[in-house]
Amino acid sequence: MMMHPKIHSAQSFVAACKAKQIKDIVISPGSRNAPLIIGFSENSFFNCYSVVDERSAAFFALGMAQQTQKPVVLVCTSGSALLNYYPAIAEAFYSDIPLIVASADRPHYRIDIGDGQTIRQAEVFKNHILESFVLKQDLNHAPEAIFTSKKKPLSEFSSKDSIAQEQIQQYNQKTINTALNLSASQKGPVHINIPFEEPLYDVVDKQSITFKNLKALPLSLAEETWVNRFVEIWNNSAKKMILVGVNSPNTIPQDLLDKLGIDPSLIVFTETTSNIHHPNFFPSIDKLIAPIEKSPRTSSYFKALQPEVLVSFGGMIISKKIKAFLRKFQPKHHWHIHPNKAYDTFFCLEKHLKTLP
Repeated sequence: MMMHPKIHSAQSFVAACKAKQIKDIVISPGSRNAPLIIGFSENSFFNCYSVVDERSAAFFALGMAQQTQKPVVLVCTSGSALLNYYPAIAEAFYSDIPLIVASADRPHYRIDIGDGQTIRQAEVFKNHILESFVLKQDLNHAPEAIFTSKKKPLSEFSSKDSIAQEQIQQYNQKTINTALNLSASQKGPVHINIPFEEPLYDVVDKQSITFKNLKALPLSLAEETWVNRFVEIWNNSAKKMILVGVNSPNTIPQDLLDKLGIDPSLIVFTETTSNIHHPNFFPSIDKLIAPIEKSPRTSSYFKALQPEVLVSFGGMIISKKIKAFLRKFQPKHHWHIHPNKAYDTFFCLEKHLKTLP
């Protein structure tokens, strides 16, 4: 018989991961996160991995998500345990790797009163996260502890407990949906902080909630008027350059790459980590630029190489030489393609296309 955590917010999170086919769960054992541990480990749908050290756990999950290109869930207990995730979270943020950090927390009325293993967990990764979320605490679990605290929680909800709990459930499910969709669609880390009141180990043999899976909205190209301008500029430019940074394997059909490879107006530079290949592409950027730097005709050669249009996509650019070249010999137009972010690496970014390459 499958057992479920008694706390509804824990049930909701586990059910959401199953509904969205998120199978890989990396757990660092603790006490406050017991409801989540029970929920995941009792369900054979999930692949659960126990890694005691949170810093190691985070990088273990990072590598898994990088290989599968699917979100991986990290589960930790409250307090400073969460902070050990930070190095991997920063790496995931800059490398576009989908990670879902689920941290158990004490209720808000237990924060800053001297309880052990308690820190201010909300938005602790705010500078290196797609978005941070905090779930509402269930009212139907340990109500005597909630309403005897000095800080009355959840004042924005109805005073009637049953109605308030229903509103909390709706809020939590909507929030979880948003967070999981965001990580999967925009390929990055999200943080979901979940407050739990004791007792933490109570279980039930029947799930108490029904999770409604809301799917993410599809990505779309930029507005039609701008796309028309894009096509006009592209077709009327004699010198075009495509620069590809970190990119997952098999994300672009080879027949499309072959078309780019035979375009005489186009040069394609690819980083070693780009995972795209064609005989006419230049995979060793620095080997092309370094001889030009040493030439007595450096300036004239670089002007000949200077593109009118630069289109970039993928993650970080490693080559310092291409950065230095494009910052000095800037294109008239630089467009970057990425679902959610665009860095002005060459100080001339004109347009961010929020879509897939």
